[in-house]
Amino acid sequence: MLERIVRILDFRFWILDSSPKACMFVRCYARPPKFSIQNPKSKIQNMVPSLSKTFVALLLVLASVSVHAQDSAHELNNQGAQLYASGQFDAAIQAFERAYELASDNTVIRRNLCNAHQSAANALAKDADFAAAAKHLELAIGVDPENDAPLVQLGSYYLRLDLVPEAIARLEEAINLAPRNLDAHELLGDAYYNDNDLASARTQWEWVIQIAPQRTGLRQKIEKASREESVEAAFRPSSSRHFQFTYTPEIQGRTLRRVLNVLERAYVDVGREFGVSPPTPIQVIVYNAQEFSEATQTGQHVGALYDGKIRLPMLGPDGTPLSDEELKKRLYHEFTHVVVRFTAGNDVPWWLNEGLAETTARGDLDPNELALLRESARQGKLFRLSALDGNQMSKLNPATLGAAYAQSHATVHYLRTRFGRQRLTNVLSDLAQHVPPQEAIHRSFNRNYKALEEEVIRAYNLTG
Repeated sequence: MLERIVRILDFRFWILDSSPKACMFVRCYARPPKFSIQNPKSKIQNMVPSLSKTFVALLLVLASVSVHAQDSAHELNNQGAQLYASGQFDAAIQAFERAYELASDNTVIRRNLCNAHQSAANALAKDADFAAAAKHLELAIGVDPENDAPLVQLGSYYLRLDLVPEAIARLEEAINLAPRNLDAHELLGDAYYNDNDLASARTQWEWVIQIAPQRTGLRQKIEKASREESVEAAFRPSSSRHFQFTYTPEIQGRTLRRVLNVLERAYVDVGREFGVSPPTPIQVIVYNAQEFSEATQTGQHVGALYDGKIRLPMLGPDGTPLSDEELKKRLYHEFTHVVVRFTAGNDVPWWLNEGLAETTARGDLDPNELALLRESARQGKLFRLSALDGNQMSKLNPATLGAAYAQSHATVHYLRTRFGRQRLTNVLSDLAQHVPPQEAIHRSFNRNYKALEEEVIRAYNLTG
């Protein structure tokens, strides 16, 4: 089960040219004053009358080269500004880099090169290429280290890549430079939360909300973290190669090792299935049944969930641990959500996300699922896939939700068995590029939702 909200910032930048108008706003770049080059020979001779003629000639050459370099940097900077204005960010970067080589101490050129890298990163992020975007931002920070904007932007992208320690480091740097940057504080709270440091997360968010009380979604974050903190206050830490655990004291060491071993196998098996290895450590919270319900605000029909952390009720209401078979199904299901989010982001249709998780964790449909689907078909209550694109967790009652899960499982299992794994992987790649869901399905399977729904009905004999 997937339940996650992620906020990614869209960044905008401005570019200066080196005209007098630009210099009214930033005292940074102008051609050298005329008196410095009008008659350099006489000025140098007046300053150092004892210099030899040879040395004077050398200084004249150096002065000429310096002026030429400044003129060239000025021209390259303005060329970069024109390229930037037309959206040619890579070409603009090249022009600014050449200007920077000639005038590395020029603040406008440094800021323009930084802004060009940021805009190139922003364009890449819109295509979900956060790794390439991050490389641009590391370069931007190297050029303009006193600028907090690329640090905040990079922290945001590192969060999207689940590189939590890296995000924390960059966002803390940004706050050191700009202590009142609200985006930096909120994102740092997100990073601390993902690192399971709930108290530090709340501290950041509460500071932001005091200044900006109408900030969207922030109160919900604070309430969620406070609720989880009250439940998990006495929980204990543990870790494995790829996972960081927090678990209820009721869990015995042998039981915890069962959870750990299953997740480590899932990391290999599910990762191999999708051809990816998500960044680590991945946070896992292990509860008893009551603690899970209190922390997640879900009913007993929810077997586990992933909201950026894998949350598992390992102990039932009577204190009995999950069986090995059920534990594997639940954890493989949730770890599939980890992989899908890492691969395709947050725009994966609910039915596809849950169908992939069920197919990976359970394989074929079991008799109960088939019976549920046939009953839904008999009553004319099968879902349109378009109705299952959005998250269904808070929309459907438990019985109807079970039918939605079964239909999602049937649809993905049908696609997987008939067309193979690679086409489903291609769909995820398209979704990562923000291709609309129905278009992504059509690209890989040459059929729309309606045709797919009809094929699944025939394949599982759901004609009623």
